Amino acid sequence: MWYFTPYALAPGLAFVVALVVIALIWPKREQALARALLALVIATAIWSLGNALETSNTNFTAKWHLIQFQYIGIILVPFAWLAFAMLYTGRNHLLTWQIFALPAALQSVSLLAMFTNDWHYFFVPPFTLMYDAEHGLHYMAGGFGPLWYMHAAISYGLTLFGTLLVLTALPRAAHTYRVQTFALLMGVAMPWIASILYVTGRSPIPRLDPTPIAFAISSLAFMVSITRYHMLDLVPTARGTVIAHMDDAVVVLDAKRRIVDANPAALRLVGRTLDDVLGRKVADFLPGHERLAEQFRDVETVATELSLDRGSGTEYYDLRITPINDRHGRLTGRVVVLHDIRHQKQNEAELRKAKEAAEAANRAKSAFLANMSHELRTPLNAIIGYSELLEEELHDIGQAELVPDLQRITKAGQHLLTLINDVLDLAKVEAGRMELEIEALDPLPVLQEVMATVEPMMRQNGNTLMLDIEGAPGMLWADATRLRQILLNLLSNAAKFTERGHVRLHVARTSCDQQITFAVIDSGIGMNEEQLANLFQPFSQADSSTTRRYGGTGLGLVITRSFCLMMGGTIDVQSKPDQGSTFTVSLPAVVG
Repeated sequence: MWYFTPYALAPGLAFVVALVVIALIWPKREQALARALLALVIATAIWSLGNALETSNTNFTAKWHLIQFQYIGIILVPFAWLAFAMLYTGRNHLLTWQIFALPAALQSVSLLAMFTNDWHYFFVPPFTLMYDAEHGLHYMAGGFGPLWYMHAAISYGLTLFGTLLVLTALPRAAHTYRVQTFALLMGVAMPWIASILYVTGRSPIPRLDPTPIAFAISSLAFMVSITRYHMLDLVPTARGTVIAHMDDAVVVLDAKRRIVDANPAALRLVGRTLDDVLGRKVADFLPGHERLAEQFRDVETVATELSLDRGSGTEYYDLRITPINDRHGRLTGRVVVLHDIRHQKQNEAELRKAKEAAEAANRAKSAFLANMSHELRTPLNAIIGYSELLEEELHDIGQAELVPDLQRITKAGQHLLTLINDVLDLAKVEAGRMELEIEALDPLPVLQEVMATVEPMMRQNGNTLMLDIEGAPGMLWADATRLRQILLNLLSNAAKFTERGHVRLHVARTSCDQQITFAVIDSGIGMNEEQLANLFQPFSQADSSTTRRYGGTGLGLVITRSFCLMMGGTIDVQSKPDQGSTFTVSLPAVVG
């Protein structure tokens, strides 16, 4: 019954390759597209296996049963191919039972007629087993019945429909998808071309159906599409669906800057159809803006904003131009994307107006406070002054028991005056009313005065205060009052946030005598990264717990930084929790 013939090698090879393709598809079987392709390749495997076995057999009955077995795959192939083409090209809405119901019913009749052909011969006339001595081939000779022609018409119709779906997606496919589609078309076209040649008696291999041989080529094409071009991972319909529903205008140009594709958003932008713009220059796409197109004519990559006056007002867009290169790096085209940013521009304009209004209000507030400095300070100075006079009189008249109450009034007034001075100083800085009085000064008396002023605060918290001068500080041209205020603020903070520790003021003249640095180093509570980030924000301290425990307004460091900047200097801080802090002020030796 069995014999070797080289004519069985080709369909046998097609079956083996189909098994390899099935193995490649199987891990992706959860995808609908993969399942359709899996059905297609399984059907071709049935057809190829049946043909290889039928060609290698000499028994009439065995050959007839193997031919019937082949028709299971032959009838399934067109259905699987059409389902795959619908999914691959994004026509998922066509994949319904109504589309397939009638062809499936008619092909079921064809398949039933094939298996019962010996009773009626409506599918094919009786076959005759023949032997070709020249080629050493045992083959079945016969014709075709009426039901076979119905089967053939349905099969060719389904295959043609699927092929047309893929062809319509081909012109707009990107390069990678185009290669995929060509591979698919070749994989489907080859078997059906071979089948038509066999049916019409024009087969290049006498008395042998070349269709399974063509399936060997088809399976190879499918395998290349899956392994080389990731057919099941890159689907052109996904690209088409995304771009078609994008709000951004997308235009694809070829190497000669001609329009080869445009999405609906781009077509709405110019009020034209795709047929109107295909093949035209990009300058034609934006009438009245030819100069703009010329500006980006030789530019491969662009990321900028542009404005277009289209009669109804100025429109703003974010422009992106990206080159398209082939595998050899050659420029094959460009993708132009226009993103409408009119709302963004409107929001920016509103934010800018709000910012300007807030800044104007802040300047007005600062100017008001700067103008009110005299009216705010004078009453407080009077309260403090009269409290001190009353304290002296009470001592003189022997009513010392009332002195502590007056001292509390004096202390509260001095604290309030300090707060008001800080607020007014900051207001003057923000309003531009703060002026520097530059003079030649020896820093030593200023340092001694500052040390004497903060000494009581240091003793109150049990701290040790040290002055460390590296070499001779030399003369300075600066504002003595602002320098004194800077050092007092830093040393006062160090005294407040350090308990039973040490505070050191290190002074050094830098190289070339161009700068002098004042570093306040303490062993206090320190700060973390988050606290350091908010350190120089007005009315802000390290955190709320710090404010509750140590008090203050959070303006001292803001004013200190402002004074440093006004004198052309800088202030830096280094700190770690529970390891203390170091504030370093660098000032030019001669303040401009």
